[in-house]
Amino acid sequence: MAASPEAASPAAGSELPVASEASAGLNRLPGGGPAGKAPLVRALRGKPDLRRVACQWMDRFAEDRYAAVAELVSLVMVVADVPSQTTVMKEDLQDREPAEVVRELTAALALEANLKGADFTQHWLVSREKGAQRVRDNFPAIWRELAVAPTSDALLQGLLQLLRSWTLALAECQFRSIRHAATVAGLAVVEGLGIQYRSQQDFCTTAEVQIRDAEAQQGGHAGQDCQQRLASLRGEHQHVARAAEELCQARNGFGAALLSRRTKDVDPEIRRSCLEALGRWVDVDPEACLEDTWTRYLSFALNDREPKVRAAALTALHGLLRGEAGPRLSEPVRRLGEQVQRKVLERCQDVDAFVGAKAIRCATSLAALELLPEDQFDPVVDLIWDPDARRRGEAAAVVSCFVFTEDILDYPSSGLPAGGLLPAGLGGGGTAKRRVLMLLQFVEEYADGHYELVERLVAALWRRASCLEDWEVLVELALPATEAPLASEHHSALIHLAEATVRLASKDMAEASGSAHACAVLDRAARAVAPKLAALLTSCQAEPMTMRRATSLCSHLLYHCIIRSGTGASCDGLLAGTPGEAAAEALKAAFMRQPDPEALEHIALALSHLLDLCAGARPRVRDLASSLAGRFKQLAEHITSKSGKETDENGTPVSDSLFAVVVRLRILAKAFDVSLCDLEGFVAMALGLVEDRVSTSSESPDQAIGPQMTIALLELLMLVLIRHAAALLQPEPLARCVTHDPIDQNQLKIAPTAAEDLLSLSTTLLEQDPCVHVRSAAFSASLALVSAWWNGAHFAVVAEGEAASHWVPSIHDELSNALCRHLSDLLTEANSVPADCSHFAGAPAPGDYRTLDAVSRIFDVLQQSLTAAQRAPQDDELAEQPLLLSDHDRIRLACLVCAQVASSRHNQVAAGPLPALVLSQGLAVREDLQEAAWVLLRRLRTDAHLTSEKAETFFFTLLRAVEVVHQDNGSQIARDLSLKVLQHVGVGKLVPTLQSALVSALRAGVVDSVGEGVQEGLLEALTPWVTKHVVEDGLIRELAGWAESQAASAGQENGDVYVKAGLPNFLQACRVTTERKRAAAATENPTTPQRSPEPPHSRPRQVSPPREQKKRPRRGAASAAAAAPNVTPATRRRSAIKA
Repeated sequence: MAASPEAASPAAGSELPVASEASAGLNRLPGGGPAGKAPLVRALRGKPDLRRVACQWMDRFAEDRYAAVAELVSLVMVVADVPSQTTVMKEDLQDREPAEVVRELTAALALEANLKGADFTQHWLVSREKGAQRVRDNFPAIWRELAVAPTSDALLQGLLQLLRSWTLALAECQFRSIRHAATVAGLAVVEGLGIQYRSQQDFCTTAEVQIRDAEAQQGGHAGQDCQQRLASLRGEHQHVARAAEELCQARNGFGAALLSRRTKDVDPEIRRSCLEALGRWVDVDPEACLEDTWTRYLSFALNDREPKVRAAALTALHGLLRGEAGPRLSEPVRRLGEQVQRKVLERCQDVDAFVGAKAIRCATSLAALELLPEDQFDPVVDLIWDPDARRRGEAAAVVSCFVFTEDILDYPSSGLPAGGLLPAGLGGGGTAKRRVLMLLQFVEEYADGHYELVERLVAALWRRASCLEDWEVLVELALPATEAPLASEHHSALIHLAEATVRLASKDMAEASGSAHACAVLDRAARAVAPKLAALLTSCQAEPMTMRRATSLCSHLLYHCIIRSGTGASCDGLLAGTPGEAAAEALKAAFMRQPDPEALEHIALALSHLLDLCAGARPRVRDLASSLAGRFKQLAEHITSKSGKETDENGTPVSDSLFAVVVRLRILAKAFDVSLCDLEGFVAMALGLVEDRVSTSSESPDQAIGPQMTIALLELLMLVLIRHAAALLQPEPLARCVTHDPIDQNQLKIAPTAAEDLLSLSTTLLEQDPCVHVRSAAFSASLALVSAWWNGAHFAVVAEGEAASHWVPSIHDELSNALCRHLSDLLTEANSVPADCSHFAGAPAPGDYRTLDAVSRIFDVLQQSLTAAQRAPQDDELAEQPLLLSDHDRIRLACLVCAQVASSRHNQVAAGPLPALVLSQGLAVREDLQEAAWVLLRRLRTDAHLTSEKAETFFFTLLRAVEVVHQDNGSQIARDLSLKVLQHVGVGKLVPTLQSALVSALRAGVVDSVGEGVQEGLLEALTPWVTKHVVEDGLIRELAGWAESQAASAGQENGDVYVKAGLPNFLQACRVTTERKRAAAATENPTTPQRSPEPPHSRPRQVSPPREQKKRPRRGAASAAAAAPNVTPATRRRSAIKA
């Protein structure tokens, strides 16, 4: 071996030199793949004819066997990512044992790694680099061809022994990468021997047939020729049979030598490679792999500690069980099935879902071979309710094949044309009906009344069972029938089944993949359900859970009809006229009767869609809103007038009746203006009720306007005023969301006054209300109102021109302080929850229309939390205390509030402290709070590329976040935030617009650090902004020069403030960053004379003259560590945050 290709080779038997510099970059080409000009290395990178590559190597082997073997050893080292300066020469191998060479190689590499360090973990067989996949494909293929290309005589006469000895020796190397590469090479050779053996076996079978034919043709005129031919055939058959037997013995010995050692290797990747190779051997020679010599390794691997090894073992096992066909079961397969049955069932419940899915597939094969008793089916069948889709999909195959009387998975594996649906079967609707009834019976027996699990069953059968798409049958079964109606349990399960199918299809349609098929399913569902929508709702009204799913089904189908309207599809006009009016009447009646809030939400959504589909729906929705508004005014009058009337005409407490009406009003307000544009009456009365809460919040807890009522009123007022803002800002033409609302221009003139009144009440609630739920509702309502109004004004300006001017509610200082304080409290409480307790990952991203908005979810969380808290039994002492949020609700509420702040584009919100508080959560221990910060950062970063003003807003917001953390937790923690924030800003140099904005923010940071009250060490916290090196060196030098001039102009007396702010360290970071590139260039070109940079301490500093400086007291490690997990956002000290 030699240190480099140019170096002279050492004498044979000498110690093996290793490269002096093991640089990973030298082993890789810029376009991907390992570097090297050797023929086999070039074959790794390309797409060559590997049979030809193997034949060419055979020619080189015939000319110089040692050089050819050295080429193979070098190939293993290249794939193992050994430094390219270490090469293997033929002189290193002459008259030497492979084990001796491998020992010297290991010692030399170990010494080099100990001296200079090395990383052999990311070699080509496990790397994700460009070109690694092609190496993983070509490397074993080359070795396989080395065993397939030569003749059996050439293999058995010495070549096979060389391949075996060298691969086994390298497979014992102490370096994992070399051991892994050699193991893969040896396994590929064994596979090639198996292919060669099967080829010889096939030849022997053909020769035996020809021998029998020749024996039958003996005699006659051709007797002598036949005898000669028969003798030749017998001789060739004996030769090939003998060679095949020797190949089989060589294959078994070589494979056993590898697997016996490497299936127990400490490296899981090597163990997985062994099991994957065994799975490929099954495809080559399944009969041989059924022997105990090989199956014992599968049995051992089923209990391996690594999931990927267990999965590889199950894949190979499935190949063995699947390959058995025919009416009679062979004894080896039966023995294998009985041996692994228990372990396979255990692996079905594996902690890794992928392994579990593989195990269920093996269990299916065992059941097909009648090796799995029926009493063992239930544990596998129950996995159809598993949360993981892969495990559910495999369990569905078990259910369809072995639980149902007929297989319902009738979709072809190749799929259908785009937009096509599979007919229900040869029996038409009868087949689909029979299969649906089987599904209903299965749900009744196995779901145990938990119909919410039906969604997982549908997901497992989606695009696999056509009976879920025969909507004529589904509607026929769902509607009341005179003959043999469904039982109530089956009817409820059927509605859940239909709703889950529609919801899954709607989700698929919103995505790119599967949209054509989902659209075809929804078209068919709409055609079947729309004419009978009223009857469907009537049949479900007795059961609340069933009604909830039926209303969800209606809302999804009506939304699909809106999407497809005007496209010429079959959904056009389905609900125009009488069917739509009947549906509106049914929805209206259900809205007044149903107590379930979720069902009411679906009904309101369905009504909003129906308004665009049927002209006759508008008067019915208006009548519904009018009756609810009248009832609201009547009941509210009793509360505000203090009339003393405690119950209504039905004997229900007035407060309870009022709350029920307010809940329906705030739900319907999402679809229609329930105030009927009556601001002086309806809106004023609702504001009066909230004002009663404000005036009595600190008094008796038995007040009429409780927390739940207040939250519902705040959401109602927010929604109504947002609709009024849309109508006010865009009267002609009306915005789409308020097209059907009643409009009164005189009433709309006082909408700004009503908005200011609501903001004033929200401010008071944020400051005074003892209930955190009410304060959170006031926060969300006020922020949503100002943000929505600002958005409407912005859209109006875009539509009408720059000259247009519209009133926008402002955030005054009192409200800003209250919002900032409450957000700080929410984040502090959320950070106090342990990191391993609960997790929330459902916060919507700004502008994501596919998920429910953050505001609606905030009010849902508040109402659900209050309901749960009020139902829980409490002592008399606890009943007098304000209601608190649970840990899970704290996390959800904090993440959703951060998502609401991230979506707000109001200019005062963007320039205020709220975004900085959200970004400060980048240092939180909880991952969900960190993600909330990165969601806002991603939105700001996206906007920053639009204009230079938004680019400056982006970096100034980041600056305020660093200043917030610095103010409360010190310089070191603020620096940590800078590091984390800059990781999400970008990689490499930013675009010029962003570079200028970043420098402007740094200039502002320098000014802020010495402004009102010196912020000690603030500039040290900003040094990562410079050292990240995302800005050109010229801008950094210009910034450093400007900062020095600012310090110089301050004079000697005021220069100390710059020192306290950390300016010397900031300037040092600027100089080091700009000189780093020149230093790197000097290293690359050592012969070029470079001017050595002047040490920073030798340069004249244009700050105050040197003097004895006392060390600033800093937080110790304990206090900093204590502050890092729970960063307290700045709330009351807002003067330090510069807008």
